[in-house]
Amino acid sequence: MTPTPPLGQLRVTLPDGAEETVPVGRSPFNIGRAAENDLVLADPLVSGSHARLLFQGEEMVLIDLNSAGGTMVGERRLEAGDPCPIVYGQAFQVGPYTLRLEPTKAAGRAIRPERPARREAAPPPRPPEPPEGGLIAYDDAFGLPPDRSRYLRYLPPIFEDDPFLGRFLLAFEGILAPIEQTVAGFDLYLDPHTAPSFFLDQMARWLGLTLDEKWPLAKRRAVLAEAAELYRRRGTRWGLSRHIEIYCDSAPEIIEPEDRPCHFQVILRLPQGLAVDRTAIERIIEANKPAHATYELQIEQPS
Repeated sequence: MTPTPPLGQLRVTLPDGAEETVPVGRSPFNIGRAAENDLVLADPLVSGSHARLLFQGEEMVLIDLNSAGGTMVGERRLEAGDPCPIVYGQAFQVGPYTLRLEPTKAAGRAIRPERPARREAAPPPRPPEPPEGGLIAYDDAFGLPPDRSRYLRYLPPIFEDDPFLGRFLLAFEGILAPIEQTVAGFDLYLDPHTAPSFFLDQMARWLGLTLDEKWPLAKRRAVLAEAAELYRRRGTRWGLSRHIEIYCDSAPEIIEPEDRPCHFQVILRLPQGLAVDRTAIERIIEANKPAHATYELQIEQPS
């Protein structure tokens, strides 16, 4: 069967200027952070289900799916669920990404091909820190509108044009916006690579681990990311070697002498200039070795 041509393509621009081109192979075409989307944008500022492209014959519309950060077309923030007509060549903003819909040779035809494999855009660099001596404005941090609360859409239409009610509801939206965004992005708390640093200890307790506070943050995240496999192989040569390698960035040599049952040697050869805490390595060994086994630790480093 001849493959059906795509409806168009999205040119995804990251904040650093890098670009990727993603074919739009079906309608509707969903965009968001969750893995089930057609285009996965892996950034905390993107909601799990953020936006949708819909092709209706010759007409194309963009729909915001009640995202926490909003979908911008030019200077306009789309109302959730309100279709916004767009044309080829028009750009829109999803979190820190700029997306531009472009035609292909088959664009504009009313086709509905089979669902293609999902594409995931590379995550952008982390957002910049607040300017020195200042903080990001509260309204900007949570995407609050300036004078008209988005909560008006949950009321009967007769209230939508009431200016006082729009401003009054902003007070409640300002209180609930951080909670809404936390709930919308809770999956990020469950990923060791994106979870806030204060939440790592809680994750470790769920997994039966005790994180060493002296470890650098990146290494604590790496241990949590591999916690399931390390637990499954606890007490084995591989499990001990991998745990030490995460901490030292260098795999040790583990020797089990035939003339000394239940005893092993750990030889760690470090590159010049790399300093490690011997006590931390001993704690790793104690946590991973069989209870009845004894060991010797030897750390070698060129002078």
